[in-house]
Amino acid sequence: MRIDDPGFSVWLDDRFIIQVRTRTAWTVEIADRYWACFQPFLDASRAQWGHARVLVDRRGTPIMPITMVQVMRDGIMAFYRPGDRLALVVDSSPLKMQVRQNYQLPNIDAFLSYDAALAWLENS
Repeated sequence: MRIDDPGFSVWLDDRFIIQVRTRTAWTVEIADRYWACFQPFLDASRAQWGHARVLVDRRGTPIMPITMVQVMRDGIMAFYRPGDRLALVVDSSPLKMQVRQNYQLPNIDAFLSYDAALAWLENS
């Protein structure tokens, strides 16, 4: 299962971890397309683990304006369940801190390393 959009790719890897790779600055329209296609991936990951495991790789994409941070937070609140885990890979320590300040939800964390994010998900 894989979806390739001009703004992102989403796929379920062989460990049933949902992988997301962003490609550009997100708009409300891109976020709407993302959330519209996301549920089947959550269902498959939850069926395997009892909770979803999601790795979002945002390296190389611009920082989201605060309005988009709110749009994504609203989506997270609508789609994620207690126990789901979300790891975001970002480019810098300031962005990592911004993620941690704006997404103060259980089981969400930001990492500078893809491998560290993956290890966090695999060990949960």
